[in-house]
Amino acid sequence: MLTIHASKQDIITLDNKEFFFLAGILGSDRLLGVEDPFRGYLAEEISDEWGVVKQSLLEKGYLIEEENGVELAMPPKVFSRVAIASLAERSCWIRYRRNDEIFEGYLHATNERVVQVCKSDKDFQYDLDELGTVEEACSRLAEDMDLKEYVTVDTPALLLSKRKFGELYSLASELSLEELGDELAAATNDLEGSIALARCLKFRTVEGELHLSTWTGSGWETQSAAFVVNDSMNWLVRMSISGDQDWLTASPASKQQFQDMLLLWLKQSA
Repeated sequence: MLTIHASKQDIITLDNKEFFFLAGILGSDRLLGVEDPFRGYLAEEISDEWGVVKQSLLEKGYLIEEENGVELAMPPKVFSRVAIASLAERSCWIRYRRNDEIFEGYLHATNERVVQVCKSDKDFQYDLDELGTVEEACSRLAEDMDLKEYVTVDTPALLLSKRKFGELYSLASELSLEELGDELAAATNDLEGSIALARCLKFRTVEGELHLSTWTGSGWETQSAAFVVNDSMNWLVRMSISGDQDWLTASPASKQQFQDMLLLWLKQSA
């Protein structure tokens, strides 16, 4: 039997085998972003590994053996973080570059709490952090991504080919601002919006992408979006994910709009 005990631990770091075993104890078999370390193992081999992993978890204080020597206790912070990371039905993978710094990780959300899972500096290890409520996590993320307070006026969304946008995105550093604006205007038929987007692409300080996933009961359904930020403006980019479609929309979005969008998605009914 598994119970939980009080603990003062703040940083939870698990290797992939420890993560899988703890998630398995809680009844999960769908860890996003963590490759199954036991793929191809026989049942006896997995059983043998459990003894080694259990000892490691006991030494870290992530499992506690009860006095009867049979029951195992899990500290509350370990329990809650592993439970949310392995059982939450909404998850957001995010990767962004801010100047020369790169962040990549998963946000796993219930309607009450958010747990962030990132790869540790050491191979096959993961750091689990609680980011607080969904509102607090969205606010912190918007700050970390350095989103601007820019308030959109009447700039409409731009619609163009995903392939063309990718082409211009990769060439932004080589083209002049005027050339980039002209190329975008030719693709969108919107001169004013194209100039604003060209300026953001040309002088971007932050760029990134998100994959928003919902558990359906048998698999994950995922929507994708990207974003680009310069010193005054944010653009949110949505695109087709089907191989036979080639469309993309780019919309100016304020920091609050981006935050509200993420909050709405993370708090929607499962």
